[in-house]
Amino acid sequence: MSSSSAHTGRDKEKDLNTHIESFLAQMKRRQIKGPHDVALATAQLLLRVVSAARWTHIDQLITQIKVVGKRLQSAQPRELTCGNIVRRVLALIREEAEDTDDSESGDGASNSLLITSMFSLLQTDFDKESSRESSPGEKKDLKPYIIEGIQELIDELRNSSESIAGKSVEMIHENETILTATPNSNTVLKFLLRAAQKRKFTVLIAEVFPNDIEMAHRFAMKLSEAGIEATVITDAMVYSIMGRVGKVILGTCAVLANGGLLATAGSEMICQCANAHRTPVVVCTGIYKLSPMYPFDTESLVEVGDTGKVLNFEEGNLVEKVDVVNPLFDYVPPELVDIYITNLGGFSPSFMYRLVLDNYRQEDVKL
Repeated sequence: MSSSSAHTGRDKEKDLNTHIESFLAQMKRRQIKGPHDVALATAQLLLRVVSAARWTHIDQLITQIKVVGKRLQSAQPRELTCGNIVRRVLALIREEAEDTDDSESGDGASNSLLITSMFSLLQTDFDKESSRESSPGEKKDLKPYIIEGIQELIDELRNSSESIAGKSVEMIHENETILTATPNSNTVLKFLLRAAQKRKFTVLIAEVFPNDIEMAHRFAMKLSEAGIEATVITDAMVYSIMGRVGKVILGTCAVLANGGLLATAGSEMICQCANAHRTPVVVCTGIYKLSPMYPFDTESLVEVGDTGKVLNFEEGNLVEKVDVVNPLFDYVPPELVDIYITNLGGFSPSFMYRLVLDNYRQEDVKL
């Protein structure tokens, strides 16, 4: 019987390693990309890890999760949501362990001891024997509670865009002109589509040359199909047209602990223009994109894309004389953002550090 259970355990471990290796390969090949898809896939993988894990002490489970987390993060270091989800799960495990310790050694235990001692005066020998059998003093099995917590996290990830979209009517006014520079953001798309059910407004979409031109046109088509007046503009037109814009609405790849964010290249320039015209900048983001990292080295956070999109390699004479860089993201400092709309509500950039403390543990910031 013991040999068969050991064999089953080895099969589960082998199956889990296969899933982890498959996930790492998909991350490296960019088959899984984008903050939401990466976060959801990471949470589902960690659910498998916790379900298959064996441990006698909670520290052993935390160590196993950290080992897996390091491997996942090394596959795509700039995809911060992967590390965020690992840290969220670690914080969840620590919280469950602390709640168990508190319930076993807290005031509840002392009160129950006092009540037991009072009632023991009236208890018969038979009652005492049965009470000893019914409370053997074993520790609570935390695995079901941890699995339930991860499943709630997965539900949060799936519903975050809808929760954010529900706040759109409060943020967008009738006949307002909206500017966005993140046509790759599904959250912003849902936000605008939900607002269009009760508001009439115009959307200007920056083309985000050279990386997201096609996506900008697809974004405009989806808005037009919903009855929203949408126009794609060149990046050079942003400053001249900002005086007519009522709000700038952006999506984000990641939000950092200081309140800054990483968004599509060109976002910082648009936020600078909005700041010069005193136009509010609204950022739509799920809490899962909030990272406990600080931008001490912003260049290390920014991914560089195909330079051939900026300068065609057929122009060989010019290519040899210049250094061409095509950043995929911009770092936008917190002073250029007015408000973050999250699935938990609206927050100012200066409040982001508080949300970091609520969702992560200091000991897990470095995996």
